[in-house]
Amino acid sequence: MLDLINFVALSGVFNVLFFWYASTKMKSKADPVKTLVVSFVFSIPLSFLLIGVYTTMLIYAAKTGANEDAMWEYMEQEELQ
Repeated sequence: MLDLINFVALSGVFNVLFFWYASTKMKSKADPVKTLVVSFVFSIPLSFLLIGVYTTMLIYAAKTGANEDAMWEYMEQEELQ
């Protein structure tokens, strides 16, 4: 869970910095506050996607009686195939 929270936080920080940098390269300078708001708006769908995947994984783990570590291992094996 902590890895997921860190990933969401890092993606949010990346979006903020990216939009802020992009606003400095535009011909018409953007307002930093508006840029910050736009970057948060773009971070929200990513956060919901990650929360949805993690929640689905935990519900499936509860139904099958597996723990969180077993589910991560299962997902990694499926990814390799």
